[in-house]
Amino acid sequence: MRSPGPKSPRALIAVLALALAAAACSASTAGGSPSPASRTATPAPSTAAQPSPSAALPSAGCDTRPWQTAPVAVTRDVPVPPVPVITAVRTAAHPECGYDRLVLDITGPVPGYTLSYSTQVTADPSGRAITMPGRRFLLITLRPAQAHGGSAALAIPRTVQRPGYPALMSWVLAGDFEGVVTLAAGLPDTASVRVAELADRLYIDVKR
Repeated sequence: MRSPGPKSPRALIAVLALALAAAACSASTAGGSPSPASRTATPAPSTAAQPSPSAALPSAGCDTRPWQTAPVAVTRDVPVPPVPVITAVRTAAHPECGYDRLVLDITGPVPGYTLSYSTQVTADPSGRAITMPGRRFLLITLRPAQAHGGSAALAIPRTVQRPGYPALMSWVLAGDFEGVVTLAAGLPDTASVRVAELADRLYIDVKR
């Protein structure tokens, strides 16, 4: 039997080329894209709760004037006649602001006034006791003033009114005599108050 002869240079070159190609392919597979474990993780967006506005802050439009403790007294030297006239009394609840409001509409200059607390209400000038809702009563006395007269009908009822708000439970026109007007507001207890004046009215806020 004849032994195989030496391979030709061309055949050796072909074998070497195939071997190099196979090695290159193996290296590409080993050094390709990094495995999932080796990839850098992208941080997830933070889901921490953002601070919300405090519920204790008053809503937009609420009165922010400072509160006072009764008694409150404001003296006015109002020339008369004519005597300032209290033409109407209105109420409003402001739960979003934390107070209830009593508004006195006035014709003429705003008179002097006092605010004080009492445990009972009496009619002026008769002195009879007035029964109304509330445990403490805020007496609002205006002078010089009246709640009657003139050609226009006044919108002030002469009976106890019961708005039933948390702070302002009731109110009544307790007196209208000799240039002095007295209103009484029934409250669940003594509370901070705030008084402010506009051109044609006086308003009293009672803190809840």
